[in-house]
Amino acid sequence: MLVQIRKDTLINAVQHVLRAVAVNSPIPILQGIDIHAGTDGIILTASNISMTIQYKIPQDNVSTTVQRAGAVVIPARYFYDVIRKLNNEVVVLELKDKLVLTVMSGGSRVSLCGMDSTEFPSLNNEELYSKRMQINNLMFRSAIKQVAIVASTSETRPVLTGVFFECDNDSLNLIATDGIRLAYQNLHNKNSSNDNFKAIIPAKNLYEISKMLIDDDVTTEIEVSGNRIQFKASGLKVQSALIDGTFPSIKNVVPKSYLCEILVNRIGLLQAVECVTVLASESVIKLVADPNKLKLLSSTAEVGDIENEVSLMEMLGDGFNISLNGKFLIDILRNCDCTSLRLKYAGKNNPIAVLPNDSGISTLFLITPIRTHT
Repeated sequence: MLVQIRKDTLINAVQHVLRAVAVNSPIPILQGIDIHAGTDGIILTASNISMTIQYKIPQDNVSTTVQRAGAVVIPARYFYDVIRKLNNEVVVLELKDKLVLTVMSGGSRVSLCGMDSTEFPSLNNEELYSKRMQINNLMFRSAIKQVAIVASTSETRPVLTGVFFECDNDSLNLIATDGIRLAYQNLHNKNSSNDNFKAIIPAKNLYEISKMLIDDDVTTEIEVSGNRIQFKASGLKVQSALIDGTFPSIKNVVPKSYLCEILVNRIGLLQAVECVTVLASESVIKLVADPNKLKLLSSTAEVGDIENEVSLMEMLGDGFNISLNGKFLIDILRNCDCTSLRLKYAGKNNPIAVLPNDSGISTLFLITPIRTHT
């Protein structure tokens, strides 16, 4: 292998695949990056088994030139730290001995011991992916940000650590819940392939994928096989394992009717909730809706109590009094892409619904109330 490449081009590629490096894996080769140089460019791959990321740098004879093909797996963290600290704009990668990669730049010369590339996990065969759809990056990234936040972090019920994808022709539903909160978003897909599929994707993998989809005007292609899902966009290819199991139905969870509905400014409510949660024992805050205002209260014994108010833009129905987890509400409010939102109350034992006040956004959040003595 003999490659000449611009430092910034190489760093950008490495930063992408680093997200899948298994830092503490008992399998040494998974702590590395597979570098494969060929006639059409360089392909970098990293994998932690659950997720595999591949990034391709095309050969253009300007920023990247491949003079001799070859492949090797090198320690990811050492490689990244080395190239970041090089002070020349051009980097040369040369593989003379079978498993020793020499990194040269300016007056620097570093040799890294590598591993056999043929032992590195390969991506699933493209022919295995029978279900396909395309979706706009901006829309997709926003949906992941809002929905994945409520996925469970406990492995007690593995299906709840994922986000449920349900594709039905030109519609994609994303659903996540931790048993206390629920988030649902419907995305209209203009690039319909008329394929239907259901899949549960680990929420932590989706977070990493969303961070890489930075070009808002580009579409991402989603492909599904029996136990894997693949995302492709602009030289990037990410494969994720799917979570096996049946995701709980939300049909009987969403209230059919509401007793009260209020419209409030999102930022104003967020600031008020953040304020009262400071003194909230076990993060429990109380919301009291009266005409024209929403009062928020919390307290901690022997420390103090706090009260805040937010003006209402609109109120329909009778007022309400409900207690819930302030931190959970903060997570939702921070990730809502809207200026104002609606809170819908369906009774003291029913979840309260939070919806963006935008007809173009099909998003629903539910939070289960907390029973208190007051």
